[in-house]
Amino acid sequence: MSVIEKGERRFSRFQSEHRKHFGADPKGRFLDFGCGAGGFVIAALRAGHEVKGVEVDDAREQQFRANARTHEPAAEQSLHMYDGRQMPFESNCFDCCYSWFVFEHVTEPQTCLKEIVRVLKPGGTLSLFADDVRNCWDGHAMAPWPPYLPRKFATAYAEGLGLPEQAAFLTEQVVYISAPTIVDILTTFGMRIVRVNAEPELNQSLIAESINVTSDNEARALGEKVAQQKPWTPPRENLTVFAVKP
Repeated sequence: MSVIEKGERRFSRFQSEHRKHFGADPKGRFLDFGCGAGGFVIAALRAGHEVKGVEVDDAREQQFRANARTHEPAAEQSLHMYDGRQMPFESNCFDCCYSWFVFEHVTEPQTCLKEIVRVLKPGGTLSLFADDVRNCWDGHAMAPWPPYLPRKFATAYAEGLGLPEQAAFLTEQVVYISAPTIVDILTTFGMRIVRVNAEPELNQSLIAESINVTSDNEARALGEKVAQQKPWTPPRENLTVFAVKP
């Protein structure tokens, strides 16, 4: 599936989820927090909406601009780079914020969520999707993952799974985040939580075995054991939070 097709699918889901949880179609000015290669921004523009996207990664910026030039030149004006501290927007200027599997890469979620709350208008909505560490699953490797596995053992575990190519990414760019953490930060900043996904069904056997991992060899052995349990089944739902700024 192409970036453009994924963007159209995500925008359609955003609209339906917004109607379901907020009781109305999303309208006004949109912000795509962590816009990646630009699929959602392009889909929103094509649907006639005003939308801005923020991104921190230089490689993603280049992908976004290439997709914009090919599919929707106006989208280039919608992209803004973000330093991870303060977004280049005035306060109270967006009606809706959408974030799709970004916060499992954010090392300071409190800073980014504070910024989202700042730029949302009163009555503005947040639709946030991410990987919840408690799901015992990594959506990038598409494999079972022990929650809170120490970083020093992650490479060996990935090697045991037969996914050594994922090791660097999972140890350097994936952050352990959960719905309660997101909710706690948002409520501290005054957001009203409309809906949070149900508590995940914990993989108790994987958790129990991972607690005893104290070396690379043990982590690799656990990965090899999990690899023998294919085909793996991903959790039905990851972290989803819907909230409103009063």
